[in-house]
Amino acid sequence: MTDTGRMPKMRDNDVSFFLNVLPNTIKATLNVAQIGRVTRLYNDNKKAEVQPMALNSDGTKRAQLIGVHVGKTKREFISVGDVVIVLFLDRSIANFDGSNNTFKLSSTRLHDLNDSFIVEVY
Repeated sequence: MTDTGRMPKMRDNDVSFFLNVLPNTIKATLNVAQIGRVTRLYNDNKKAEVQPMALNSDGTKRAQLIGVHVGKTKREFISVGDVVIVLFLDRSIANFDGSNNTFKLSSTRLHDLNDSFIVEVY
């Protein structure tokens, strides 16, 4: 727009931000699924503790997942040391009691590590 060419450069930066920086930031903070190793099973095998196997970018271990729900069809097969696939549900499952009853959302959190579910034993 001006002789110095400032508007096109600014527009290029804005486009780059929306096409590259913003999506990558969202993807980096969105929890979908992880591969982990079962470190502990609760007495009824309905919940487990899982150590994610992928390291952080700095080489450190990720935080252990506590109270991970175990799908009904996996409870008789799962053991400590097993490799599992953990999904992170869209909404809070803090009020989910394992029944087929509807439940109220306890928070507005989305794809949170606290809302995890083992869906496969590898």
